[in-house]
Amino acid sequence: MPMPPAAPAAAVTAPTGARTVSSAWNWWLLPVGVLVALIFLGLGFWLGWQLISDRIAAQRLVAPVADASRIDEQVARQRQTNEALQREIEQARQAMQGDVCRPEGFGQSPLTPPQITPIQPSALPPTPQGQQAFQGTLIELLDQATVLVLGPLANGQGVGTGTGFVVAPGLVITNAHVVAPLDPARTYVVNRRLGRPYTVQVVAQTPDPAPGRADFALLRLPGNVPPLSPLGLTRVASRLDPVIAAGFPQAIMQTDANFQALLDGNIRAIPELAVTDGLISAVQNLPSGLVVMPHTAAISRGNSGGPLVDRCGRVVGVNTFGFFNAEQGERVSYAQKEDSLLAFLTANNVPVAELMGACQPAAPAPQPPTASATPPAGPAAT
Repeated sequence: MPMPPAAPAAAVTAPTGARTVSSAWNWWLLPVGVLVALIFLGLGFWLGWQLISDRIAAQRLVAPVADASRIDEQVARQRQTNEALQREIEQARQAMQGDVCRPEGFGQSPLTPPQITPIQPSALPPTPQGQQAFQGTLIELLDQATVLVLGPLANGQGVGTGTGFVVAPGLVITNAHVVAPLDPARTYVVNRRLGRPYTVQVVAQTPDPAPGRADFALLRLPGNVPPLSPLGLTRVASRLDPVIAAGFPQAIMQTDANFQALLDGNIRAIPELAVTDGLISAVQNLPSGLVVMPHTAAISRGNSGGPLVDRCGRVVGVNTFGFFNAEQGERVSYAQKEDSLLAFLTANNVPVAELMGACQPAAPAPQPPTASATPPAGPAAT
């Protein structure tokens, strides 16, 4: 029997005004996840920054450009030098405040200017026959006995210069290395006493001149030159003896207008002799057997062959070479001691008188008193 059709189910509807309920994780999971990600991201940045900072701190950001230990050593050495100089200055200042010690019998202060120091006859060699005995001051003696040696170089590449001095009538001594590169037919000497350059002949010289070996050359003057008084020679020289170097150093000649004019051909333009003073630092025997004296009188290129004299005007050595350390700023002048020169002259039959005894320079002549500008005593103006 057919079933009757079922009645349609009634539609179920939510009551009006009821709230819709969703899943609980839909609203808080996303913010929490973002927050956790930010925390881990910040922690990662912090750890990375700490690691980079530690590595940068451990690195040397400045590359070394010099030997630090060597610089420190030089700074320490310079500091010691400065401290020593400061002590010397302080000692000198204290000495100036009290009485100055002057030992009994002490003749002349090393600071007495050579232009007022009279030369004693005992400090001169015997007067050559036909000449008058020299009378004058130390600087006048050096002016007339010291000569500029010059001439064109044999290779035609310029002019060479040096210094020499008269050791006997008509004979001049200089360094072999001064005349070796010059044209032998055009080697000249000149000073203000001579008045113009004169051609000289090289009559003897030591072979292979080099620092540390005997370095001498003997020049003969022509017979028509004005008479020049020779310098005396002595072996008497020791440490702390005051000395004077005379010559024509290029460091000074380069600013002398007469020297430049002479090189340009003006034979009447004659430069002035340059002199420096100092003390003998030591007397040394070199491995070659040569005896040299380092001293503090400044010399430079052009002084070679010039005399190193004591305060009496006696030659104690021949200035020959110098040592310069640019890194340390050190400069030392060297003179060959007179012993080697005397041996060279004897070997070449040059008669010279060796002067003995310690240097005792004559005291300068007293100067006449000058009129006092002090007004007579009287009432003071008000």
